[in-house]
Amino acid sequence: MGLRYDEVTDHAIELLKEVRSKDFPELVNAKIKVLFDLKKRKSGGQVVLARIIKTNDLIRHLTRDGADYHNGYDYIITIDKKCWDNITDLDRVKILRHELRHTFFDIESEDNPYKLLNHSLSDFHEEVELNKDDPRWRERVATLTEDVYEQEKEVRLEKKRNKNRRQ
Repeated sequence: MGLRYDEVTDHAIELLKEVRSKDFPELVNAKIKVLFDLKKRKSGGQVVLARIIKTNDLIRHLTRDGADYHNGYDYIITIDKKCWDNITDLDRVKILRHELRHTFFDIESEDNPYKLLNHSLSDFHEEVELNKDDPRWRERVATLTEDVYEQEKEVRLEKKRNKNRRQ
């Protein structure tokens, strides 16, 4: 049985750095781990293209050596690998930017200033403005990703049928 997650490419890390420096300067010191999710994840009947979690004490402890950071990672972003492999860099940036919009830097926090937020109305307006050239990008990318999964499923079923015919 294979693992569910894998390391992202250097290109994915570079895109994250670009998005962070351009749109999220408050996260310049945040330690963010990005992983590919190798399995399809659904929520509310829709494929999950990416998600961000804030690490808890256990995850921070477990990631402190690999992170080259004394306190481990602050956030982990997982990205559907099939999605990532089949979209443009522009859509990749939109996904990363969307996930980072869930973050909040609480300057008054004494222990860990990095927080997570649900979608806010102001965030929604910013996203609409930034994506006015392609307002349904998420739906388009999700449909493409679902299609890739369906095509792979059909190929597996066809192989199975052919194997059964030969027996």
